[in-house]
Amino acid sequence: MRRYYTRVCNFYYGKESKLLVSKKKTIPLNNNKEISFDHLEIISRQFKKKISIKKIKSLPKLLRKQVNLDLKKIKSKKKNFSNLNFLQIPNIMGVLNLTPDSFSDGGKFNTSKKGLKHALEMFSSGANIIDIGGESTRPGSKSVDNEIEWKRIEKIIQLIAKKFQFH
Repeated sequence: MRRYYTRVCNFYYGKESKLLVSKKKTIPLNNNKEISFDHLEIISRQFKKKISIKKIKSLPKLLRKQVNLDLKKIKSKKKNFSNLNFLQIPNIMGVLNLTPDSFSDGGKFNTSKKGLKHALEMFSSGANIIDIGGESTRPGSKSVDNEIEWKRIEKIIQLIAKKFQFH
């Protein structure tokens, strides 16, 4: 199976969300009926597809199985996962691309010093979590060996953990 990401989108909040969840028109995020969604994006190097949750059943069997496993994780109740408080909405995620060919920032932060500085700026601007990427997912990009990807992100993760004393 190709590597891909399942991203939920098209969110509803509060009373509207509760109503739509009760009618089974949306799926609650983190088992919280006050925030739900009704669309998914399936993203890989070869394609990006946005579908309604109603169309999951029409996906090819292997992809449908993987998407349903992802949805199970997305729907399940978590308590304070990765320093995110799911009772406080919204949680904000910053993205730190450590690739030389990033499509969003052109490799602007792919050194330890610049990457750490940018991560700290995102935290101070309100991010609750930082997604640190060591492999470009831009359309047409080539896969990167896991060891190369790890070498790109390991030092930054250690620096951030040391700065915030995460263990």
